[in-house]
Amino acid sequence: MPNQTRPNALSAGLVLGSFLAPSALGMSATPIALPALGQSLSVASGATAWVLAAYTLTLSVSSALAGRLADIRGLRVPIIGGMILLIAGTVMVAAVPWYPAVIAGRLLQGCGAGVAAVLSFGVANRLFPDAQDRGRAVGTMGALVGIVSGGGALLGGALTDLVGWQAALALPGLSAVAAVWVLRMAPAQEPREERLDARGAVLCLALAGALALLLQAPSTHVGWAVVVALGAVVLILAAAAVRHVRRVPEGFVPRLVVGNARFVLAAAAGFTLFAGYLIIQFAAPRLILADHDLSVTQIGLILLPTGLCSAVLSRMAGGLAHRVGALRLVAALAVLSAAGLLLAALAGRSPVVLVVAVAACVSGFSAGQVALMASVPHLVGSSMHGVAVGVFQLVFITGGSLGSAAVGGMAGAMSLSTAVALLAVVPVLGAVAAVVALRLLRQQQESPAGSTGAKASIPAV
Repeated sequence: MPNQTRPNALSAGLVLGSFLAPSALGMSATPIALPALGQSLSVASGATAWVLAAYTLTLSVSSALAGRLADIRGLRVPIIGGMILLIAGTVMVAAVPWYPAVIAGRLLQGCGAGVAAVLSFGVANRLFPDAQDRGRAVGTMGALVGIVSGGGALLGGALTDLVGWQAALALPGLSAVAAVWVLRMAPAQEPREERLDARGAVLCLALAGALALLLQAPSTHVGWAVVVALGAVVLILAAAAVRHVRRVPEGFVPRLVVGNARFVLAAAAGFTLFAGYLIIQFAAPRLILADHDLSVTQIGLILLPTGLCSAVLSRMAGGLAHRVGALRLVAALAVLSAAGLLLAALAGRSPVVLVVAVAACVSGFSAGQVALMASVPHLVGSSMHGVAVGVFQLVFITGGSLGSAAVGGMAGAMSLSTAVALLAVVPVLGAVAAVVALRLLRQQQESPAGSTGAKASIPAV
């Protein structure tokens, strides 16, 4: 039913954070359950990374699709459709103990979780046009997600020990409960006469999936012929995607959005932060188990303080981005994430050191998401807010999918510590992207003519 009164920023942030947080549990609570899943279903350790990768693959694409659908049909239609898919996937994951069915269920869960991931921010953006109020709401959301994400290992471990790995993998389904209140809060919108670009969405999903398969190739021990064939498929799909964007400039990935250099660089920085987050989430339980005979619940308790660190930093991120600049903050967070990965690689078998390393990566992800998501709408026109947030989420979350696929694949060919150390370069590249974006923004602000696109109002300098 239509809104009667607008909620305040704090209460809206709590409701929307409750809608968003279970999608984060699909990533933070899952890695700790993977060893038990692999043992139960006779799946190799490196191959279990697909449980993470499958979820994040469809989460990334459905985020962009939901953002575009929200622009055309309003917020309520994609929320309802996404929750139906989420519930179906959760039932499949929990009730069918067969690895292909688990992967299929995770794909469906990712579709629904992607809706929650992007439209929680979409509701906040439409409820609070004022940047300060929106920052409070989004900061509250980020703090709640940080707490839940940090406690995900403990919750997933406890559920795995007490009930089974299926219970840990079913946690994203909790978003469907919060969706009842979100639907009441979501502003109504008149539908527009536009069509969705299904071909563009399929191309994006196929490209991300092919990249994940290529990165996972070392763990599956396939021949070089298969690797070369996968590489060729990736190049063909990438070329097809670029051609499609040129031919359909207002399609699934609008040319107006991806042609904005600052937007692309900010999204690239977010890509690396999410990659670092899922790399450490996949690696941390295995690094501890290498030298310590602990239950998954005990591992979760060890990692619990990481949530407190990320919650505090996430709550501060909105204000910090407003004062010191989103891009400056993101560059610093990317360096923090890289340091966390290196620390985990060098001394990650010490529980105390690993807590510091995980806290650095989780804080970089959660606070970086808050800073960037609060700023993205200012890079494009108001009519493109939903799709811009969706495309940003597409790139951001694809980074997590490819990060988990990469560490799982590399761990099949070298030690896990070596793989994590090599992958520390990823967030370093994110810091470079943020710095370049900052320089472009300065040039745009100093130019008398300004920009032909939307004026960037991000306080980045």
